[in-house]
Amino acid sequence: MSLHLRQNLNMRLEQKLKLTPQMIQSIEILLLPQMALEERIMNEVEANPALEIEDSPQDVSAPTSVDAGADRYHDADLDWFRTRRATGNTDEDAPDKMAALEATPDRAASLADHLVEQMRFTEMDEQTRACAEELCWHLDKRGYLPHPISELFDEDHLEHAEHAWEIIRRLDPAGVGAADLKDCLLLQLAREPGDNSFEMELIRNHLPDLLKNRLPAIATATGYSLDRLQEVMEVIGKLDPKPGLPFARGENHYVVPDVTVERDERDEWVVSVPDGRLPKVTVSESYHQLYDSSSPDAKEKAYLKEKLSSARFIIDAVNQRKRTLLKIVSEIIKHQHAFLDHGVEHLRPLMRQDIADKIGMHVATVSRAVKDKYIQTPAGVLPLADFFSGGIATQDGSEAESSKSVKLRIQKLIETEDTKNPLSDQEIADILAKEGLDISRRTVTKYRIAEGVPSTRQRRSF
Repeated sequence: MSLHLRQNLNMRLEQKLKLTPQMIQSIEILLLPQMALEERIMNEVEANPALEIEDSPQDVSAPTSVDAGADRYHDADLDWFRTRRATGNTDEDAPDKMAALEATPDRAASLADHLVEQMRFTEMDEQTRACAEELCWHLDKRGYLPHPISELFDEDHLEHAEHAWEIIRRLDPAGVGAADLKDCLLLQLAREPGDNSFEMELIRNHLPDLLKNRLPAIATATGYSLDRLQEVMEVIGKLDPKPGLPFARGENHYVVPDVTVERDERDEWVVSVPDGRLPKVTVSESYHQLYDSSSPDAKEKAYLKEKLSSARFIIDAVNQRKRTLLKIVSEIIKHQHAFLDHGVEHLRPLMRQDIADKIGMHVATVSRAVKDKYIQTPAGVLPLADFFSGGIATQDGSEAESSKSVKLRIQKLIETEDTKNPLSDQEIADILAKEGLDISRRTVTKYRIAEGVPSTRQRRSF
């Protein structure tokens, strides 16, 4: 067999977009929300002597507390719980840095911090304490210990580790340190007052049926009445399947609105970008003069040129971010003023591509501009992402209804249903079809799951 090597010379025309460092920096600044932009500007001032702070920024837009929102349980087996539980030195070049640090909320204590603090007053030997502290950091966000003790410690420390685990399982919140869901619920019931032996027996032997609300099957297996089982369900439903979750998500996070919208004297919506908190920076006049003088050598001149150019660019990039936000948000408000006036039921379908087409921008620019940004409205602070929603077609051919408003209609139907005979997804689709929406059962199912609403079987009460 012979091997032939052939060399060909081909010409191919390609067009590629190569991002320059300045283009990348401009994109980064557009992506930054207000508080991160403040920090970025101060970092630029510290790094570039050609940038100077013009005057102290006035705090015209104090941080607004926004509820981070409760994390939904994504585990399918935990859907039932959704329906049962109530659920010093001063830096003269940066006069606002200390104020910004003082205004920054302290880091919320983690679950491990919380448990270690409790153990400060618990008597134990040093080896057990060391194992206990290490175990605290092995707990997952639910508060469970997902790995066996034997996999985490060698034989020499196993006895101390097991003792440490016993101590952790007695700490607050109840259920922490559990090996799995069953263990978690049993730990909590063991602390509840009264005799909970029947509830504990059902959890040990019938947890899968409990989670699926299969009370008739449990009644058949145990001989207990549906009324008695319903009482047990009420008790179990108040337990927390993820006791560590509040420490994982924190209570609140703080934002400064990037944009505001309010009515003017003509009762029209007006959009503005409140940049009063941002450090007012300018290009150093002394650096200009030094660059224009004939004294610096070529190397110094190149250095001065680079710093001056970088200073001008950061100023231009911040101003461009403001203009881009104003342009995009003004168009959003034109489309969604009924949402601001009357609430989510009047949210119209709107995609980022729609805005991009209207104002002649690339959709990627629109996406970057609204990402992680907040808008101050008369109804409160909202993520800009809330103004975007897909749509469901109407049967009469009029404008489609936003998917968010459809989800709200589905939720309202479920809230008012007969819990002994809850609506199926097909029945919900049929009701909405009678109201003029062209929606399939599959879409209802998708929206229901997305909103964390349990299935018909899991919503049924007996």
